[in-house]
Amino acid sequence: MHVRPLAAADLPAALELTQLQKWSHRLDDWELHFRLGRGFGAVDDDGRLLGTTLWWAYGDAFGTVGLVVVHPDAQGRGIGRRLMDAAIADAGPRTLRLAATQAGLELYRRCGFVEGGTVAQRQGTVVAAPAPPVAPDVTLRGLAPTDVAAATALDARAVGAPRTALIAEVARLSTGGVVAERDGRVAGFALLRSSGRGTSLGPLVASDEALAVQLVAHAVASHAGFLRIDIPTSATRLAAYLDACGLPAVDHVVVMTRGPAPTPSDDAATYGLVSQALN
Repeated sequence: MHVRPLAAADLPAALELTQLQKWSHRLDDWELHFRLGRGFGAVDDDGRLLGTTLWWAYGDAFGTVGLVVVHPDAQGRGIGRRLMDAAIADAGPRTLRLAATQAGLELYRRCGFVEGGTVAQRQGTVVAAPAPPVAPDVTLRGLAPTDVAAATALDARAVGAPRTALIAEVARLSTGGVVAERDGRVAGFALLRSSGRGTSLGPLVASDEALAVQLVAHAVASHAGFLRIDIPTSATRLAAYLDACGLPAVDHVVVMTRGPAPTPSDDAATYGLVSQALN
């Protein structure tokens, strides 16, 4: 077995690995994550893909790691550690963050990651979209191409690092986007895209949690079908609203960081992830 850079030709086999774990990724999802990042694959002597990991750079000081998966028949042989070591070395001095399942916690601890907060995976079919009150100084409207630069800047303040290529690509793929304006400036935004079992809502970025709830309400008001959003469990007001919409928490993951965490600004926060891998 050896570890090598992941190639586009590996993606169908990578999809099979996530399907064996009953993850909801589609080939389109794998392609999105692959073209935005760098990855490694573990292959046996016959060239069969046994495991993967990918990482994404957001500037020179920060990145995320995800899609760490090993074939069930190959687990327990140190493959996950070798894949993680390859990604960590490739990322250089960057701080890295990931969303860990319970199965991966011990591996990531051994790799130097430390637990932080938790994220709730919420999903289902929207059964109601109660309309929360909208502050008189806020205007909600559809996302326009001319909003992407302002949304990207707000996202960078919320994360503490630039995610320019990521926001541009998700906005390009978006099947619906919402912007909140306050005093003529973008104070929040939410993007919807086709993903997994249906539609994913994220990123969701806002100046405060009340505004995040208003963005979600506007985004889901006319949505039909399956919807998923991953939110920090500390966002209790948003969680209560999602419960009312019929989007319960079905799983939780642990946010882990290796290195000093980036410092977000005080005027924006992330209330919904792009994905657990991309964060």
